[in-house]
Amino acid sequence: MSHPLSQRGQKRRQAILDAATDAFLQHGYEGTTLDMIIAQAGGSRRSLYDYFGDKQGLFGAVIRYHTDKLVEEVRSIDVIGMSAREGLTLLAKNFVFALLEPVNLELYRLLITQAPAFPELSRSAYQAGPALLLSELEKYLDHLQRQGQLPARLPTPHTARQFLGMVKAEFQLCALLTPEQLPEKSAISAHIQDCVTFLLDNH
Repeated sequence: MSHPLSQRGQKRRQAILDAATDAFLQHGYEGTTLDMIIAQAGGSRRSLYDYFGDKQGLFGAVIRYHTDKLVEEVRSIDVIGMSAREGLTLLAKNFVFALLEPVNLELYRLLITQAPAFPELSRSAYQAGPALLLSELEKYLDHLQRQGQLPARLPTPHTARQFLGMVKAEFQLCALLTPEQLPEKSAISAHIQDCVTFLLDNH
């Protein structure tokens, strides 16, 4: 049975995660060595093994850490009490701009390239990320319906997925492939506001 980490242990573990993130993004999975990570983070190979097991375990921990962080950035927003327009706009902006954070874009790219070698990690990342956010949005839409803030025909079984796809648009793909063509934040925000209007006002 594992014991809770001391404050010092938590800092050491976080330092390894941060160093591993930098190394995996700079060198890829295959090109990263544990020695690179230890050189940046400090500590010993023994402590790395104690916390993460091996390189594969460390890679999985990096993906889970950043997936959880992204999701928490969206879930931590308290929209209860806001109007539907305010709440949906705020949630959508945080979702889209979190996706477009450089570290999240690069980790997404890395996970896609490694997905065949790490099928279980890919599945768990999907469940902890997109699937969880979809479920949370479904609950929020049901709440808005009970409050009488949605058009009578909504939500359907597809509304949450349609809304996330609509606000995300091609922005993530554009940021990955042609970042110089990514619209300004103000334009993305205007797009999101239009999506919310379409959802709420298109009877």
